[in-house]
Amino acid sequence: MASIVPSQVAYSDEAHFNYGRYRGLALVGARVDDAPALGRALRELLDASGMEECKWEKVRSARARFAAAKLLRWAVERAIAGEITVDALTWDAGDERAARAAVPHLANLRRMYAHLLGDLLPLRQPGALWIVYPDEQHALRWETLARALPHVARIEPRASSGEPLIQLADLFAGLAVYSRSGYAAYDRWLCLPPAERPPAAAHASAGGEGRFSASDRERCALLDDFYTECKLRGLRVSLRTHQGLRTYGPDHLMCFWWHGG
Repeated sequence: MASIVPSQVAYSDEAHFNYGRYRGLALVGARVDDAPALGRALRELLDASGMEECKWEKVRSARARFAAAKLLRWAVERAIAGEITVDALTWDAGDERAARAAVPHLANLRRMYAHLLGDLLPLRQPGALWIVYPDEQHALRWETLARALPHVARIEPRASSGEPLIQLADLFAGLAVYSRSGYAAYDRWLCLPPAERPPAAAHASAGGEGRFSASDRERCALLDDFYTECKLRGLRVSLRTHQGLRTYGPDHLMCFWWHGG
């Protein structure tokens, strides 16, 4: 019997897996044959923005926000065209003390990766065989995880610096987590008069109630830009109803899953 050749590929990364109340993972999926061209297109966007790498932690300046916004808009367009899928999984670890007492960070990360790859990934292309390229995370036993997933041919960690699609997964993971952890800041940002919302607004300096850190200024603007783009393009993504990016069921071009509620 001829062996089944993987037809799908997924690129993944995590956000805040070992600190903070909200943690996250994200996958960007595509057809194996399409992945090289998609990666090159993202690389061209990064080069045009003068960025070697664009990940969530770098979204602290206008330059990084502009680059991230280009990548996210590109992702929306490619998802609508049927060329990529996005699955972002977030979970609530509770306060730091409760989180440490409950499940160690790495054990929880393994459990969430098993859920994302084992339960959610097969919903994208039932019956397909996948290759998974996560960002390098040496603390996880990828071979052990792959053996438990019959629909995954192999898992091969790669450096995100050389894989723009992993960077895109990182952006979605960070954005999904921030949409929950930073929602209060975003809600205050929305209450500002439109002319005062730009990140460079003089009154939006750090410190004081109702003010914003440099990171929050950029990230609130990026979150709003992404959510607005989703609404304009007819994507069924909720933000304000549940105070965080969320969708229900697998029949979305971009899925924002909440684990445990």
